[in-house]
Amino acid sequence: MPTDKNRLWIVLAASALSGVLIAASMPNFDISFLGWIGLVPLLLALEFMPNKSAENLAIPFGIIWSLAVHNWYPSVMGPLIGYPLVLVVGWYYAMLIGWGVSLQRKLPSAFRLLALPIVWTAAEFIKYIAPIVRDWWFVWFANSQWRFPPALQILTLGGLPSLSFILLLSNVALAALILKYWREKKFDGGAGIALGFVALVVAWGALTIPSAPSNTFVMAATTDLANQDPEIKKHSKIYSTIEGPYADTPEMSQAIFDVNAALTREIANQNPAFVVWGENEFADADDAAFTGQVGALAQELNAYIVTDMYWNASTGLHDTAVMMGPDGSEVGRRAKINMTSGEKEYGFVAGPLDFPVYDSPYGKVGIAVCWDRHTLWVTRELAKRGAQIVLMPVDDDFNRNEWFPPFHAADGVFRAVENRVTLGLGTTNGLSILVDPYGRILAEGEINERGVIYAETFAVSQRTLYTKFGDWFGWLMVACALGMVGMAVRKK
Repeated sequence: MPTDKNRLWIVLAASALSGVLIAASMPNFDISFLGWIGLVPLLLALEFMPNKSAENLAIPFGIIWSLAVHNWYPSVMGPLIGYPLVLVVGWYYAMLIGWGVSLQRKLPSAFRLLALPIVWTAAEFIKYIAPIVRDWWFVWFANSQWRFPPALQILTLGGLPSLSFILLLSNVALAALILKYWREKKFDGGAGIALGFVALVVAWGALTIPSAPSNTFVMAATTDLANQDPEIKKHSKIYSTIEGPYADTPEMSQAIFDVNAALTREIANQNPAFVVWGENEFADADDAAFTGQVGALAQELNAYIVTDMYWNASTGLHDTAVMMGPDGSEVGRRAKINMTSGEKEYGFVAGPLDFPVYDSPYGKVGIAVCWDRHTLWVTRELAKRGAQIVLMPVDDDFNRNEWFPPFHAADGVFRAVENRVTLGLGTTNGLSILVDPYGRILAEGEINERGVIYAETFAVSQRTLYTKFGDWFGWLMVACALGMVGMAVRKK
């Protein structure tokens, strides 16, 4: 056996390796299968230094992973806050490993495999719904699977916590299986059953995904780069120095309309049923000059067009999705609910908690705006009211950062599968995507590049267990974690 000093370096190296592997499974790298096995080096190594703090030994893992998935924090929050926050979050990930392993060592053998998956999933769920942190903490362990639809189908049952749980269970069970054979040359039956369960979940997911039906339609989305284009910004009184809250002159509104109209006409020969533009607050929602132009374009294409405007309503100033119909008239509008702190500083207020759904020949349509897809419940509420298609203008332009947009795009994929809705997301900059109800990304735009995407898709009428019961699995994990802590304390 190596000396204690050499053993320490081996464990830290294994911790760093797990950080690299899990980072590589995440958006921007997308080697999704590593999410099922990436923690194994760390979990094995921790067993060879049981007297050392698992939390401290896991710090290389946490820091490396956090650097890979939160490297956009400095662009959003500034370097003075962003870089320290990346390190703090890395320490938090190491702390979760420490909690889970510590609890695992205190529990009866029948519960040990479940300790880390339950603790991690419970903590992940709580931080995602907690005030303040919920708006900027995008990363779940489940993010590793956003491009792997067979694994995503479990979201229809328990949402994101259920996917994170089986990913952690896979890692813990595989490590237990290897450890048992290494030490005793025996097969760990409990770990084998757990891995079999994980395999069944993924196999079930693969068999759940159907081929596209015959009643399809074409959906499209634009990426207009309105926040970056100097030809657009020159018409503004404020964009020359800061990124303003909305188009502040008629000339700027017209310039944004012209760009999106030109992009939309590029795919006119595809006969799109729906076109979604980005979150650019390009005009007053009650300005007939601009709503009329959007309506005329919708009539020209015989399509529904969803744009983003600002609305001076009796309830305040709202960032609002507006849908124009093929007859040129407004179908409906819906104010953004989940606001960012920056929008609030500009005077925007959250929209009312109502969730109108609109009929179309292709299915019932719900509309929302940008950060609304980051919450776990806005899309779910639309689906509860019958929405089969959800369309959202989005702005992911944080100083042209290329790392953030895939994480927000992943939110869109998750919301589509959780609620079995077809999702269309157009962006000012970021990752415009079109997603079918089973999480298949049908088309995606480029980051920091103007363009338009389109794809043939379909809608389904199926409502999921998750749509009906919401975050039941997340709360179950919280209850189980508390129960395990109580069990460990009582045993002690």
